Amino acid sequence: MWAVLGFLIASAVGIVVVLALCRHGAAQRSVFPWMLDETAKLHAVIMASLAGFAFTGIVLVVTLAHDRPGADANALDAVVVMFLVAYLFGVGNSFLISYMPHSDMSGDLVPRIHFSLASTIEYRTVFISWFALLPLLEANDLGRLAYVLYFLLPASLLLGSVVIAMAADGLGLLRIKETYISAAVSTGLALAYTAIVAFAMPGARSPVSALNLAVVIFCVNTVGFALAALTPLSPRYAGVKKFYKRYGRWIVIADMQLTMASLTFLWLAVVGAI
Repeated sequence: MWAVLGFLIASAVGIVVVLALCRHGAAQRSVFPWMLDETAKLHAVIMASLAGFAFTGIVLVVTLAHDRPGADANALDAVVVMFLVAYLFGVGNSFLISYMPHSDMSGDLVPRIHFSLASTIEYRTVFISWFALLPLLEANDLGRLAYVLYFLLPASLLLGSVVIAMAADGLGLLRIKETYISAAVSTGLALAYTAIVAFAMPGARSPVSALNLAVVIFCVNTVGFALAALTPLSPRYAGVKKFYKRYGRWIVIADMQLTMASLTFLWLAVVGAI
């Protein structure tokens, strides 16, 4: 559980730092650079497809690797939990994003917040399933191929950050530089924790860190899901609309910080650094 504690401390520090650095910014409520409603429909299909990918991964593990002699039990457990989290939020997020409130009914800010929260859930869900490929190889005695993923997965994470930064900037909630400030703070704190584990607390390294952090991402996704699911109530409840108008940008900033921190910690866990 040391990895979870390290994540919680790093996330708390990171959120405070990033909120302080971004405190002078404001939401830019200009015209969307794409048809937001149509884009939400496309993402619902994408998430449903990703849920199918995750479910297929679970089936492969159960049928091909579960009773395989010499299989790494910790790696198998991590793969199943990571794919399960990806499956649950692949399905859940496809419903969530399809219920994005319309700007004619809710104003132009609330749909931006809904789409942003759903997008970061999608980002986390995609990479928790992709990161599961590394312990999947290890569980099937294919660790010799891991070096390929050591390059492909971090590169994909970086490319994905370009997309998520573009989306946040297009929605007017975060500037691209603010997203990468969040990424830099998260990476720095995660590497600091890794250094502490490597040089001061080697016993804190655990083979179940990836599994524990997958559960943490489930919790982070659940909070994001709940906050996004409340946005369609804004046309009927003035208090809900006021809440998102007042705190919406800060919620998005904190959500982005949690996204960057959770994925950085998860990657360090699957490679065995923490």
